[in-house]
Amino acid sequence: MEDVEKPYDTEEVLHAVALIQAHLAEDEEAVKALQDETEESARQCARSMFALAHVIVFGQIIPEMWVIRQNVDFGHTSRVPELNLAIHVLKRMEERIGLAHVHPVVGALSAGDVMDLIIQCTGTTMEEVPGFLDSVRERTLRTARF
Repeated sequence: MEDVEKPYDTEEVLHAVALIQAHLAEDEEAVKALQDETEESARQCARSMFALAHVIVFGQIIPEMWVIRQNVDFGHTSRVPELNLAIHVLKRMEERIGLAHVHPVVGALSAGDVMDLIIQCTGTTMEEVPGFLDSVRERTLRTARF
């Protein structure tokens, strides 16, 4: 993934992690500090959620699939249902970025999709999500230093 130009930056990933963690902790002050009612904030939230989903899909889901299923021949990746679902969700989230300023609820929908990706596609339980997000944040910070 290092060879490919990423459609997001480190700050967007960290913003999404912080926003989801604030929601999970039910910390309304932190949520308000990270997201306000403006169109730009709605767009930033949608972009951040897309960035986090991109990291999850290409940084964990796809690599794990190749390790776990290395002895199973699917022939073509279109025959891997979990991969198709994850990529479909990612594309849908990218399309929402353009709608975020019109419908601020788009950011919340995208955050819900990120939570679904984490729980459905990584084997993480709801109770483990904060730890999962901590590891994404730490890995993102380590990667940004190089």
